[in-house]
Amino acid sequence: MPNNKNQLQQTWLVTSWEFMHFFKLKQEIISKLILLGVALLVMLWQYIKEDDQAKYKVAISPAMNLTQQIGEFEFITTDKPIEQLKQELAEAETWHALLEEQAHVSGAKQITLHAKDKQSWQQDLQQILTQEYSRAYADSLGLAQTQLAVLSQPALFENKYLDSTVKSDDSPAQATAIGMIILLAVGIFTSFGQLFVSVTGEKQQRVTEQLYSCISPQTWIDGKILGQMLHAIKAMITTTITALLSYAFFTVVIGGETLDLSFIDWSMLPWLLPFAITGVYFCTAFMAAIAAAIDDPNHSGKTSFMLLPMVPMLVTFMTMDSPSGWALTFLSYFPLTSFAAMPVKMSLIDVPVWEPILALALLFILCFWIRTAAANLFKMGMTMYGKEPTVKDMMLWMVKRA
Repeated sequence: MPNNKNQLQQTWLVTSWEFMHFFKLKQEIISKLILLGVALLVMLWQYIKEDDQAKYKVAISPAMNLTQQIGEFEFITTDKPIEQLKQELAEAETWHALLEEQAHVSGAKQITLHAKDKQSWQQDLQQILTQEYSRAYADSLGLAQTQLAVLSQPALFENKYLDSTVKSDDSPAQATAIGMIILLAVGIFTSFGQLFVSVTGEKQQRVTEQLYSCISPQTWIDGKILGQMLHAIKAMITTTITALLSYAFFTVVIGGETLDLSFIDWSMLPWLLPFAITGVYFCTAFMAAIAAAIDDPNHSGKTSFMLLPMVPMLVTFMTMDSPSGWALTFLSYFPLTSFAAMPVKMSLIDVPVWEPILALALLFILCFWIRTAAANLFKMGMTMYGKEPTVKDMMLWMVKRA
């Protein structure tokens, strides 16, 4: 029991050292304060902006039969010549815009908008005018608004499947699962860069070899895996917060709409989290083992092996178009790919609860094995200098005791 407690203490010591190696408290505080400032801006935007919407005066000719008030736009009829109106627009604040109507060679009406400068509200004005002229054209043809709507969209399409397990196309689960895969890629690339620098640097300085006298290879690799996992999870959380704040900023502040998070399937999160954590663990352990076998980081061909954890996500994207097919089904159970494939499959079709449980169980077994194999590779790789092990040697070390 004391030995186990001592090993846990050593593992935590290595974990905290590995995490703090790349963790800069001052930079983290500054970045989080910036995120907090953006969040406060989004939350307070509705309170700091003016309650009254801006009103825009638009001059039109008597021939343009437009409603006097549409939204924030007030259309004022005037008989003044267009050149005089342009001069008033340039010199005074009488008008915000002028509309000039002409006949186009195609037979349609061409509307020219004269404004002092470019503003965002001009796009809203164009949309309103398009709707108004569509309504006027329908009236001239004796068409009702319902008939005009049918002409603009003559057919509605809906997909229905005999397989009742297939989810609807508008289900938020698919966007949630794809978002998790993207976050996994962020976490894996974070671990890739930091592990490569950390492990190869320690090997060249022969730091780890000296520590083997007081810490076992298994304890050392466990600490490095957990430390880099914390960095990967931190990067995933930071990316999630940044993405949500950016979405909230453009939705609330720029678009002036209410914040809607209905694109997130909250019911899938309890399943996504264990797959994401175990997936990050497996990929981190694999990359740590490969990095230990690299002698010269500038010329080693084994660097490309560290990108192999990205393959499961790539093949998942390639097969997600057929969620009921054998390819995605196989990938969902295969431990090397299930951490990416099973969440995507769950987002596309309804699966029995035993399927993700079985996939997680197989993935846990793989993680337990890769933990031991990584320790073997790490010990042998970190004690070899001047010569890199062959792929055959690495395969043998994976089944030996550390």
